Amino acid sequence: MSNVLPADAKEQVWGMYQARFILVGSLVLLLAAAFSALALAPSYTVLALQERSVAPKQASAATQEDRAAIAHTQALIGALSPLVATSSAGALVAEALRVRPAGIAVTHITASAGQPGTIVLSGSATHIDAISTYQSALQHDPVFSAVSVPVGDLAGTADGTFSITLSAHF
Repeated sequence: MSNVLPADAKEQVWGMYQARFILVGSLVLLLAAAFSALALAPSYTVLALQERSVAPKQASAATQEDRAAIAHTQALIGALSPLVATSSAGALVAEALRVRPAGIAVTHITASAGQPGTIVLSGSATHIDAISTYQSALQHDPVFSAVSVPVGDLAGTADGTFSITLSAHF
């Protein structure tokens, strides 16, 4: 029969089938949604009834004692924290990068804790004078107890690459 129908009639028939397919698909999805809602309704009802029946409980004496102990401990930590040296490696690295002159690019940072701890800064410089300028800036910073740069890096034999070892307490 489709061979006999003109093109306009074929499009009209296919449009009708498409509309029926969309209608049936929508009805199936609505039926699935209704079934899901009915399946979840008992659970929702139980939770809603349980929520209404639970009365807010009063804080027990033990809970109040715990809160008092926590507040006391926090007060002690606040009072004693200035006495403890808390310079971290991150703060020291930030300080080392703050005094870095123009022409210095730090590409790798390694920190190891100890007494004293060491931080190794590796990178490259556009000119050799920038490395010695960076070394002197770090030496004049009171945060670092020792600053060392290999002689080859200061002499320029490493194609502008350098490594600086910093010692500090962290």
